[in-house]
Amino acid sequence: MQSAAAGKRIKYAFDNFMSRGGFSVFMALLFLFLLSFAAMAALRFLFNTLWPEEKEPLETLDQLWRVFLQISDAGAVAEDGDSNWLNKIAGISTIFLGLVLFSSLVAFITSQFEAKLAELRKGKSEVIEKRHTLILGFGDRVLEIIRELILANESEKNAAVVVLSDRDKEEMDDFFRERIEDWKTTRIVTRTGLTSSRRALEKVGLKQARSVIILNDSPVEAAEEDKSLADARVLKTIMAVLSCTGEDRLPPIIAEIHTDSKRDLARTISASIHCIEEHALLAKLIVQTSRTTGLANVYDSLVGFAGCEFYYFRPPQGWANKKFRDLQLHFPGCCLLGYRTRTGAVLNPDPETVFQDSYEALLIAEDDSAIHFAPDPVRASPGDRLPNRSQKKSVEKQLIVGWSRKAPLVVQEYSQYLLKGSAIDVVGTPDVEMARDSLRGLQGQHRQIKIRYLDLDIHDLKSLHSLKPEKYDNVIILKGDGGDPELRDSQTIATLLEFRHYFRSLGGSVKTQLISEVADSENIEIIQEAGVQDFLISNKFVSKIYAQASEEPEILKAFEELFSEEGSEIYIKPTTLYFPVLPLTVTFADITAVASKRKETCFGVRIAAEERQSTTNHGFYINPHKTRPFQLTAADFLIVLAEDET
Repeated sequence: MQSAAAGKRIKYAFDNFMSRGGFSVFMALLFLFLLSFAAMAALRFLFNTLWPEEKEPLETLDQLWRVFLQISDAGAVAEDGDSNWLNKIAGISTIFLGLVLFSSLVAFITSQFEAKLAELRKGKSEVIEKRHTLILGFGDRVLEIIRELILANESEKNAAVVVLSDRDKEEMDDFFRERIEDWKTTRIVTRTGLTSSRRALEKVGLKQARSVIILNDSPVEAAEEDKSLADARVLKTIMAVLSCTGEDRLPPIIAEIHTDSKRDLARTISASIHCIEEHALLAKLIVQTSRTTGLANVYDSLVGFAGCEFYYFRPPQGWANKKFRDLQLHFPGCCLLGYRTRTGAVLNPDPETVFQDSYEALLIAEDDSAIHFAPDPVRASPGDRLPNRSQKKSVEKQLIVGWSRKAPLVVQEYSQYLLKGSAIDVVGTPDVEMARDSLRGLQGQHRQIKIRYLDLDIHDLKSLHSLKPEKYDNVIILKGDGGDPELRDSQTIATLLEFRHYFRSLGGSVKTQLISEVADSENIEIIQEAGVQDFLISNKFVSKIYAQASEEPEILKAFEELFSEEGSEIYIKPTTLYFPVLPLTVTFADITAVASKRKETCFGVRIAAEERQSTTNHGFYINPHKTRPFQLTAADFLIVLAEDET
């Protein structure tokens, strides 16, 4: 009984030892090898002692060496060709033991190698990176965000973007390889795991990350219940990040949260957490781009790293009490747009504003390396006087086709700009009653303009003729909520084709602009073929802001100011408002000084003659060098920050 119990204990101890993993298996194989070596060496010594060789016997070390060779190499048995039969039997036995042991060792090494490969494919290994951008989640925006970060990291030799999500690592790797042709200097590292797991966050180098982007599992067009649950998961991820780093070492976090209440809650957790109100931002952008032709091109250049982007700058020697209008000419290679204080950003301040040393200049530049504060200003000749002209506001008629959660915000935003007597019509919504109820509420708030819903089928040619779209200043086609982005874009493109066909049937006198919202940036060329004057790639635009905010979170203050109802906005104004005599040749420094006389900040020029030339960005020159000359005509425009369009 005691021997049986001892045997069970030995078996139990052995099972526990082997369950510890690969190292235990390796140690067991090594022990068996040493045991076999000792046993076969002892057997050979016994044979040679009892029945010695007729020839001169081998020394002890030589016998041990022969045993080792035979246990590790089957071919070594030939060395016993002249030995007696007992040594030959010992050699053959040694070889068989060696074959069993080494085949077991090879099988073990192979299995461990395969297990390691499987572990790597699962994305469970630790990430050793520093100053990387960490993306938690795999939402709709991940591709566009990474494309922008690749452009942002061009000036860095060894940049990394780490993605952690619950998706399979191989799936994520294939996704990026298929869609990103040139990774430039950026490595994309993917790992599989829960974004709210502290252990997973530590493995992806959270404490060494320079910024964190938390993406939402639910698309913005999803049902409210789905978005609420997805927002709760984002909040849980934020708390996991906070518990991992501590509040004092919390990196900047850019979180995608859909619902207002949870967005406000996230902001109360820490000042390092930043959220973007996507619907409100896009609604403002749609309205602004519809009222100023070409504005979508300007915004696209400002929010992406491919063109110019926002930077904050403060010279070590201070501003020497210089005024804003003078400081504009001290930056030859970039444009000064305003400044930032602790309370927020100010765009297009009064030209006489004196910069305090605590102010940080808000600039647009191609790269931070292009920012140079020259001790002497660039020479400028603004001229003696401005022409006594201004743009007059007029009564407008706007047509909105389709309905989404942004539609009420678009109508609300339009109502801030339109004069008394203007009209906003909405047509082609899937939920007529919801649209009517929403529009009735907006009509009660803005009685100076006419807001109505037209119950027409825009896909019917007769209804389209009765609507007379040519009498509207703009036709804004909104993509619907929910569903596959490709299907939504297909519906938008079909609607665009119907309007294009109608306008072409009227001849070339139609001045109505077509404005479209696009979900997938791959459909850009198709949208352009449909004759759209301005289009907004909503997903790409917001993704670019996320990418910029991850590089410099405080840039969000500039965007908030840019899209706020008060203050200055971007306008594209005719040169006839600035120069009494045209054509003429001036430098961009001259243009900057002239715009300052109108209390406006100029940061670009649009040349009408180059509108169809893609090589010159269709005539848009954003942030040109101050010494660059331009030959301006009455058909050209200046791109300015101004308080209004007059």
